[in-house]
Amino acid sequence: MEVASKMHKIITVVGISILVLVVIIVGIFIFNRDSKSKQGSINIDYGSFDKLLYITNALPIGDEMGKSLEEKDIQENVEEYLEFSLKEEKGKNAKFEIYLKKLGVSKEIDSNYIKLYLTDMNDKAVSGFESNIIPTYNSLNISKESGTDKVLYQGKIKALEEQKYKLRVWLADASAIEKEKKEFKMELGVRVY
Repeated sequence: MEVASKMHKIITVVGISILVLVVIIVGIFIFNRDSKSKQGSINIDYGSFDKLLYITNALPIGDEMGKSLEEKDIQENVEEYLEFSLKEEKGKNAKFEIYLKKLGVSKEIDSNYIKLYLTDMNDKAVSGFESNIIPTYNSLNISKESGTDKVLYQGKIKALEEQKYKLRVWLADASAIEKEKKEFKMELGVRVY
């Protein structure tokens, strides 16, 4: 009888321990889900553009020309121009990062020569792009959120706010002109963190 009583107590303690552990795990899951939803949700709208950015090594250009590119100036596969907007949709202030994800190609342009220039819709450079040194794809920081994507810009957005941007991409004039066709492809996206 004494052995059965001890077994009953052990089974009860183990059962209660498992129940407490399950409650803790479920609580952590619910807490994490709620804290992520508090960060907000941002929708990215590319308008009439595609989120895919693609250039070839057809024609390197200088920074002054690259910084002033407009949609009407773009030569197919030579430069890229993208207008897009971000809108917070959950009614919560949020921090975000605009990132670039490189896509594989067979013969790739050296990413040290891929120039990027981000402005608002009035062509005012956003933070990180206002100096005379135009960043290259390689010089951008790696996203802590993904570990592989490159961070184009990090910012804050207010509840239900919309922010609009222009991104210009070109091949630096320091790049050698080559007969062999090379290319560079990347996608633009946004994530809340």
